[in-house]
Amino acid sequence: MTVEVITKQEITKLLNDWYQEMRVHHVIKARKLKEEIDRKINRMEEDRDILTYYSLLDFRYKILIEDFKADFDKPISEQQTNTFLKYYYHFFKFIYAIEIGNYSDAKEHYQLAEELLVTIPDEAEKAEFNYRVAIFQYYLSQPVLAIHYATKAQEFFFQREGYEIKMGACKNLLGTACTVLEQYELAEEYLLEALDIFKEANEDSLVIKARHNLGLMYADQDLSEVAIRHLIEVYKKNPRIRVTYLLAREHYKLKKTQKASIYIEEGLKFCSEEYNHHFLVLKAKNDRLSVEELEGIFLIAIEYLKKLEMWKDVHIYNEELANRWYDAGNELKASSYFRKSYEARQILKKMGALK
Repeated sequence: MTVEVITKQEITKLLNDWYQEMRVHHVIKARKLKEEIDRKINRMEEDRDILTYYSLLDFRYKILIEDFKADFDKPISEQQTNTFLKYYYHFFKFIYAIEIGNYSDAKEHYQLAEELLVTIPDEAEKAEFNYRVAIFQYYLSQPVLAIHYATKAQEFFFQREGYEIKMGACKNLLGTACTVLEQYELAEEYLLEALDIFKEANEDSLVIKARHNLGLMYADQDLSEVAIRHLIEVYKKNPRIRVTYLLAREHYKLKKTQKASIYIEEGLKFCSEEYNHHFLVLKAKNDRLSVEELEGIFLIAIEYLKKLEMWKDVHIYNEELANRWYDAGNELKASSYFRKSYEARQILKKMGALK
């Protein structure tokens, strides 16, 4: 009995279709295509580029389903001449680095992918790139740039059928950026629109993200009780680090120290280096440490966040230290930290992250 050999043309089409379904966030269709490809890939004519393409798309699929256990460990060689493969390698590594909070790596792969993007004729890919850059700018506390790139992406998605989920994703991102800019009415409008799109598409994972961002928006307005109602629904279904931190912070604001402590200890078990600093600062406050003890923990966090250029957090932590020293009667130290907070705030203003 002979085994049918799958041609390069057939497997290439399947791989291209797989990526398209991932790009528009059709998780179920992407999973079905992966199953079909996995059945056929071993019967393909030998081709190194096709196998590399499959490996890259398999990595992208793991990002899609939020499986961040392992990085892509097959770097593209300098001798690789296929521009698409080099672009996908750096672009997918860029997305992965954002998702795990490694912004220095994200910046490196972003720049390399951007250089290669000019050779890619696919307009849908350029829209996808703009969307991912918007996410990156949001995490770097640059909401104006996030809005710029998200709007560019949205303009393309709006003109094409089949991109409804990506439209919702853009609205979700625009809502979070407006939250940073304290444009709360507009933020709520965008986020509720995104929530409706995701519900209609039965995309539970994206519904969770929109609820998370609504919770964040209410938390930023110190509407902690409302924020917690949204965030606890997210936590029940997907207890990721950001929602765990927000729940800890909002319970701390409400002076519910025991509840805050539970979330803090949970977060410290699996958080990234960035959130480790945030949790340790919050734990120190929740444990009511003295201002002298707090200062050391704050300063370690501030130095780390400065390296990441997370100027909003640098501003907030310096301002909080200033107020604590002022309340303790040490106006000299308070003045020093107010100055540092002011300097970080000026950087944020130049970036458009503050009014």
